[in-house]
Amino acid sequence: MSALARRLAALVLVASLPLGATPLWAQAPPSDVRIDISGAGRRIRIHCESLAAQGDRNAGSFSVQADEVVAHDLDWSGVFTVSRAWASGQQPFDVQAIVGGKFTVSGSQVKLSGEVRDFPARRPILVKEYRGPLTNWRRLAHQFADDIVFQFTGEAGVAQTEIAFVVQSGRTKELCVMDYDGADLRALTADKSIAISPAWSPDASLILFTSYKGGTGPRVHVVPSDGGKPFLVSGRNGLNTSAMYSPDGREIACTLSQDGNPEIYLLDARGGSPRRLTNVRGIDTSPAWSPTGREIAFTSDRGGSPQVYVMDRDGGNVHRLNFELGYTDSPAWSPKGDRIAFVSRTGGGFDIYTCKADGSDTRLIVTGGSNENPHWSPDGRHLVFASNRDNAFGLWVSDLDGTPPRKLDTGGRVALSPAWSPRRSGDGSAINLNDARPSSGGQR
Repeated sequence: MSALARRLAALVLVASLPLGATPLWAQAPPSDVRIDISGAGRRIRIHCESLAAQGDRNAGSFSVQADEVVAHDLDWSGVFTVSRAWASGQQPFDVQAIVGGKFTVSGSQVKLSGEVRDFPARRPILVKEYRGPLTNWRRLAHQFADDIVFQFTGEAGVAQTEIAFVVQSGRTKELCVMDYDGADLRALTADKSIAISPAWSPDASLILFTSYKGGTGPRVHVVPSDGGKPFLVSGRNGLNTSAMYSPDGREIACTLSQDGNPEIYLLDARGGSPRRLTNVRGIDTSPAWSPTGREIAFTSDRGGSPQVYVMDRDGGNVHRLNFELGYTDSPAWSPKGDRIAFVSRTGGGFDIYTCKADGSDTRLIVTGGSNENPHWSPDGRHLVFASNRDNAFGLWVSDLDGTPPRKLDTGGRVALSPAWSPRRSGDGSAINLNDARPSSGGQR
């Protein structure tokens, strides 16, 4: 039995274990000030000044927190080298821009008046206001930081995104979600069962996952990302796992073993109309869509050992991705479509690599300990992954630029299987949950 076969067999065995209001923006006229950011790998030096607290007495304490959130977001963007005016010894040095503004609290409302100016002339680059309930102050700070990234790169940052993941406690695994920086961690399931393999809908409103709830084996469910009742997507005989929405949200690729062998299938967004894509001896699993929706990467042991393959969306033109490494798994396609991340087995666990979509230009990205389940940020600048590099498994982020990975704060919880959300579109979900079956329902 191959390692991949043992991994899927373990999926079956574990079944027997006991078990805010949108801010109002007001933008100043576009600025003619431009900053040169040419140069491969170059980060822009930016200096954060404290936001001036105004209004109610508690404005000071909130503004101090907002200062750090904005600076932290910019620091983690992969675009800037950040200095902080409130940190000892971090005065403007060779900086290209200054970040500041005002933080005004009026009762239950807050206004963040953000400013970015060039240095030393301090001509305005970005002047923008963000308003909302005080309970959403962190979201306003994230929006300001994302707009700063957009001003300098032409693409918004990822500070408003979230990460879904699995928390393990003893023999149970529950689905959780948190802000990209570890704040506002909340559980989406409390089944005292096993939840694995979260995957976001394209508009970030829903999360697919595999659950063993009810003791019937692995079945695919979907739950609103803001919390709510899970609904059954696929509860067919055998394995139902590794589900992932297509980029347009109309289809789901997943692994089913309803015909006796684990194969890749396409379902419609509600879990119906199954169409088999693979049909070979061996195990096919872990499908990952290309951002165009024209191709699917997946893992198969059809050649003797698990390897990542790529096929067209109709199952044709199957070819092995990479011939440089002996065992590869867990493919994840960059949102820009140019590279695929995956893991390769080492003596002590797994390392993370990326390569071009045609399999060339293989690069080692993360090593040390065992590093699993890489997923891209929506801007393609970062990879989140699970690692036991400091003993217990936790969540880590690599900026892909050679800097050491940073650990996300999950409150000391054992964390696995991360999935980075897309940016929220607000265009509605790919599936109307009111029309779906509840997770206590029967087969689909």
